[in-house]
Amino acid sequence: MLLDSPIFLYYFLPIVLAVFYLSPPGARGLVLLGASAVYFALADAAGLPVLAAAILGNYLLGRLIGRGQGKARECLTAVGVAANLGLLAGYKYGGGASPLGISFFTFGAIAYLIDVSRGGLAPERSLSRFAAAMAFFPKITAGPIARFGPLFPELVRPRPTFEDVRQGAWRVAVGLAKKTLVAGTLAPLADAAFGRSSGLDMGTAWLGLACYTAQIYYDFSGYTDMAVGLGRLFGVHLPENFEHPYVSRSVREFWRRWHISLSSWFRDYLYIPLGGGRCAPWRVQANLLIVFALCGVWHGATLNFLIWGLWHGVFLSLERTAFGRWLDARPAALRHAYLLLSVMLGWVLFRATDFAVSARYFSALFSFSTEGFAYTWMVDATRQRLTALAVAVLFAMPLDRLWTGVCGRFGDRAASVAATGQLVAMAGLLAASAMIMAAGGYAPFIYARF
Repeated sequence: MLLDSPIFLYYFLPIVLAVFYLSPPGARGLVLLGASAVYFALADAAGLPVLAAAILGNYLLGRLIGRGQGKARECLTAVGVAANLGLLAGYKYGGGASPLGISFFTFGAIAYLIDVSRGGLAPERSLSRFAAAMAFFPKITAGPIARFGPLFPELVRPRPTFEDVRQGAWRVAVGLAKKTLVAGTLAPLADAAFGRSSGLDMGTAWLGLACYTAQIYYDFSGYTDMAVGLGRLFGVHLPENFEHPYVSRSVREFWRRWHISLSSWFRDYLYIPLGGGRCAPWRVQANLLIVFALCGVWHGATLNFLIWGLWHGVFLSLERTAFGRWLDARPAALRHAYLLLSVMLGWVLFRATDFAVSARYFSALFSFSTEGFAYTWMVDATRQRLTALAVAVLFAMPLDRLWTGVCGRFGDRAASVAATGQLVAMAGLLAASAMIMAAGGYAPFIYARF
């Protein structure tokens, strides 16, 4: 059971919402803890003991670190970080099945222990509140990687406002539509292109890559929209994870807009401790390569993920040299084209099942062969899927800012019309998504496997 599954949307969520709002404010934190435990048990019963052990272990370590001083505190922090990394590595790279969300809840726990060690966060005294923060069901599957500090007070007596409920419901509807109507529609084209073992022509390769570029963004940002929206329905504010990354004009800017909670985690807990940008130029570039190599390995223990991380690390390193200064002086359109090409070629490594498939795909992208070109357009590129691709391109741009500006210019009347339009659009998106799921169009989120 994941956030976009029918059993979650039609049964689990309505029941939890009813129990939550019928409970007194002081008991709502416990309701969320119970709901999170049930959600995890239904999604991955075998992994529940692992999550419970991680919660208890990190809670106790946090208390001990808070009491420790000097070297003792540093040693306890090192033990906690090593234990979480060992848990992650043992399950994720040991060849067996990984508990649901282990990459996300271990990174959240590491951030908590380090924040307590640095003195920026007091250790949480309530085990139930700590467990609710670590296992909060909207974020447990695929993030965002939320810092526990802002979560703790919101889980004491959650009091969602009307605006929380309105915006939360809207974000859930938008996220579900991104997943089912856009990502789900484009997935068959991407799968067909990447799944061809031979005879892949240049047209098919580029169309498949364009579809996957849109698919992974709408799939992952759709999950984040749902997670953030669900949090707001319960009065909990999770961090944003995306800010229109494909409008970026450099790889550096892209990583300020893509998977923000992960990139900021690596910045705060690895890049800056390594010296960040305050070192000699060669050391800064080495730090970037180390960070992004580990970022790639975080996604999976394969050569492709390692090279994907290093691919981004190399571009980030280059952008801190004379190449970056040259790039800054170029027209915006050229910089945007550079970013899109860099990121899209990186997605080949991310999507391909192994390095041999990646090599074949790169060869097809630049083969200039017309063999099989009709396959691209006549068989898989249906009007529905090409329309979804056009919609994906359109809504990858910051249209929300434009809409906010228009509403601001026309005052209260525009705001009233916008609110009504939002309600109608929300109903339409939910209905369309429900029809797609009823037709058998459900597939798990891409990042749920990480």
